[in-house]
Amino acid sequence: MEENLTSPSLPSSLENLIIRLVTHADLPNVAHVARITWDATYNQTIAPENRREFLERSYRPENLADAVNAPGHWFYVAELNGQIVGFGHFLQRYHPTQGRAELVRLYVLPEYQHAGIGTAMLKTGFAALSQAGMEQCFVSVQASNSVARKFYEGHGFVFHQNHGQFLGTQIVIMAEYTRPITPADIER
Repeated sequence: MEENLTSPSLPSSLENLIIRLVTHADLPNVAHVARITWDATYNQTIAPENRREFLERSYRPENLADAVNAPGHWFYVAELNGQIVGFGHFLQRYHPTQGRAELVRLYVLPEYQHAGIGTAMLKTGFAALSQAGMEQCFVSVQASNSVARKFYEGHGFVFHQNHGQFLGTQIVIMAEYTRPITPADIER
């Protein structure tokens, strides 16, 4: 599994970007990034009490701890100039004999979005999934989040279906995408 990624093709403002596996010490920073990005992304579509409840449950450091260095998890942070500015988490899904994974989390602080950090995390994750023999990656995104949908479509994900998901007291419509993982992802 690739632990660090630095790329000469990144904009010069990102020359100090490192994509690396998350550590237990990173988890409070991951929770911080989640709070900031969730409020910025979902403030118009998810009720404040549902956002708070979800973040408290899903991003409490002790609730993330089992994913650190766990088999079938590829959990990364994006560190720029020593500061964690984003994170991405891929997870093997379904039966272990099936080569399927899901991107369950990918968030970048708003002031660092559209700079290539999310792309760098995707490439790192796709390479690791390919090396692990995964053949397919899924991601679900809020159907009304056109920015995220365009981002994933631009990275080879193809729309599969919509489905509803409870989030606290409301149902959120999610768009599910899928993307093949190939040996070529190791070189990208």
